[in-house]
Amino acid sequence: MKKQIPGGIVFVVLLIAAAAILTTGYLLISDAYETANQKAVPEKMQVPEGVTCIQWNETDGDISMQKLSACLSELEPSVAVIKEKDLQWKDICPDNFWVESFSVTSYDNADFKLYNFKYYDDADQNKKMTAAVEAEVRKITDAVKAQSKGDEWDDILFVHDELIRNTEFVEQETNADHTHDLYGALVNHKAVCQGYTYAFSYILRKLGYKCTDIYSKEHIWSKIESLKTGEKYIDVTWDDYNNCDRNGQPYIHHDFFCLTKKEMESFDEHKPEDDGDNEFNGAVGDNYYRKKNYYIPKNDEMAFRACALEQFEQGKNLLEFRFESREDFDRAGDWTMAILKELGYTEKHYYVYSKPELLTYSAGLYTPPEKAAE
Repeated sequence: MKKQIPGGIVFVVLLIAAAAILTTGYLLISDAYETANQKAVPEKMQVPEGVTCIQWNETDGDISMQKLSACLSELEPSVAVIKEKDLQWKDICPDNFWVESFSVTSYDNADFKLYNFKYYDDADQNKKMTAAVEAEVRKITDAVKAQSKGDEWDDILFVHDELIRNTEFVEQETNADHTHDLYGALVNHKAVCQGYTYAFSYILRKLGYKCTDIYSKEHIWSKIESLKTGEKYIDVTWDDYNNCDRNGQPYIHHDFFCLTKKEMESFDEHKPEDDGDNEFNGAVGDNYYRKKNYYIPKNDEMAFRACALEQFEQGKNLLEFRFESREDFDRAGDWTMAILKELGYTEKHYYVYSKPELLTYSAGLYTPPEKAAE
């Protein structure tokens, strides 16, 4: 006779079996979910083999830039940079003139950006070009030191004038190489505003003066950090009119030599991209016209006459004035014609340059016959 198993025991056994099955299934599902989850998280991307990696120094970006420049001098095609801000052309290329262009690649699963560079020439040519730049820089810095009386303002003025004397402004659309860098300004002697400003900054730094490049959407100019007054903004490009007298001597202007921030930004092209420059504009004294005593007080025609006489006797081909009052600025043309006649200037023509925003007026003497203007 078969032994009968009580129904309650069967029920308990079934519950235990079901629980075991459910537990096993849950564990299997959990393991599967965890495994799937691990596979869904991509592995952190590593720097490609053979690519130099630079750890960006957040407290001293200059150190990192020096390391990057060392890579560029070796013409490395790619450099990985870890934890840095987005580097732009103005960060990388002002001094590294052999860089033609670059692109940046970012990755979601990487803590670096990959910078890919295109260069103008090979390494040997780059060395020759660097040597040519340094030779031109030495000519100017040696000349500065030879005439320097230890006055920073005069040293900066000398560099400003030398760049204008030796550089021709070209239009942005030109296809010539290096017009946007210091090589174009210093060696090819042809440049746009970037070339002028980068060359100016580079030379001043060689002389130990701190200079910052200021950018707008369409232009670039300089701020001399070490000058003590508010008049420390210089635009070398806008002081070069590409114009010479009949003897081939350039007219070197100074309307944009040591302006205040407010004066510089009165021109639409000089509205900075980054308005983080909080320069105080109250201190005066370093403007070219005040420093040279070419500043004409209100209603003082005698001061104008004395200023014109002094510049004429110095043999200047460009007589420069800045007026305190708009009324005197408007009379500058008549005053100039009268005083030149008294001084014995026999030419019938001279160039007139003026900036109403700054109340500056200049007369270019000894104009070439084919370009003469009333």
